[in-house]
Amino acid sequence: MERAESYVVEFADFDVLYTNEYPALTAVAVALVGHADSEDLVHDTMYRALLNWRRVHKLERPGAWCHKVLLNFCRGFWRRRGVARRHVARQRHRIDSTPGPSADVIAFWDAVRELPSRPRMAVALYYGADRSTAEIAAILDVPEGTVRSDLTRARVVLTNELRDDR
Repeated sequence: MERAESYVVEFADFDVLYTNEYPALTAVAVALVGHADSEDLVHDTMYRALLNWRRVHKLERPGAWCHKVLLNFCRGFWRRRGVARRHVARQRHRIDSTPGPSADVIAFWDAVRELPSRPRMAVALYYGADRSTAEIAAILDVPEGTVRSDLTRARVVLTNELRDDR
């Protein structure tokens, strides 16, 4: 019974730490990473403190430990953000140098979006995702013959629609 009471005392101390340090941790996080991401970093910091509470509560200044953990989380945040920005910049260069779809391709997909739901999904999976009729049947949870029938009807409608446009 004595052991359970010591846990209660220890975790009561955590509540005090949380109440005392949360505003300051939040202010630091907002200053370093902005409002959008600060709350997640502060919560991660306090979660880390809770996971390590047996060690942290014995420290002379557990609040200082929390601030150090928060600063490490902020460094990791900026490191990941830099990696993501470099990746996006590389991808943007590839995207900018890649020509867009032709007018025929745009017209085809515009016509596909006018089809009823199941044939539209079948055409998108068949032509857009390069799936077999068996895979499409499994995804849509219908017999494979239904998929083949939907694709055949969709081809007739699309052919007529695209002929009329030209």
